[in-house]
Amino acid sequence: MQSYNEKQQKMIQQLKNGLIVSCQAKKDDPMYMPGIITGMAKSAIWGGAAGLRLNTPEQISEVRQITDLPIIGLWKQHSENSSVFITPTMEAVDEVIGAGADIVAIDATDRINADGEKAYLLIEKIKQKYPETIILADIRNEEEAVIALEQGAHMVAPTLYRFNDNPKSIDSPDFEMLAKIVRACEGKGLVLMEGKINTPEEAIESLYLGAYAVVVGSAITRPHLTTLRFTNKINKYENKMPLYY
Repeated sequence: MQSYNEKQQKMIQQLKNGLIVSCQAKKDDPMYMPGIITGMAKSAIWGGAAGLRLNTPEQISEVRQITDLPIIGLWKQHSENSSVFITPTMEAVDEVIGAGADIVAIDATDRINADGEKAYLLIEKIKQKYPETIILADIRNEEEAVIALEQGAHMVAPTLYRFNDNPKSIDSPDFEMLAKIVRACEGKGLVLMEGKINTPEEAIESLYLGAYAVVVGSAITRPHLTTLRFTNKINKYENKMPLYY
């Protein structure tokens, strides 16, 4: 288990058994407009969120000005020659931490990044440069979770489980995988549940299975995707749910 200083312990305790709201929007989303992320964050705070997950230094900086809640920061950067996109470089890490993130989330899978290295090797580089920063490893399965914690990450989350080969589902949470990750990580680090949590009942089930906290994004902050879940079922799954959902 990674050690925490007093400030980190206080922050981690704030998240325990809590809801972390992922406030993100793509620029082609129907509701995207200036200030939308700050509005989402304010709504999440009003609703009792224990923490926030935010994408891009700009949005992290904006929200940092309105709250002291723990912020999990990341920067999605897509590349033509790599499938690794969640805070994939040290330059991205620098910007995320500089913007005010308390926790930095990175792709810590065993996929190859744009520099030709395993993505999880970024963990050691972060620890060397930012020893006080909490690292959240976004992974696909229990094997990657264990590797990430051995590399020095403090937390793991199956954020990228739908990018496994032949995933069980791309539009619903994989609780069986969560249980496996929790068992594999016992005594090594904390497990957050992230990935297609759509109802309070699913969030509670995640905590029951051993998640330290639960991250919910689209079900709260992206109403067009909530609508899509309804219409997809009403239309008898005639149209396949897109992978980006």
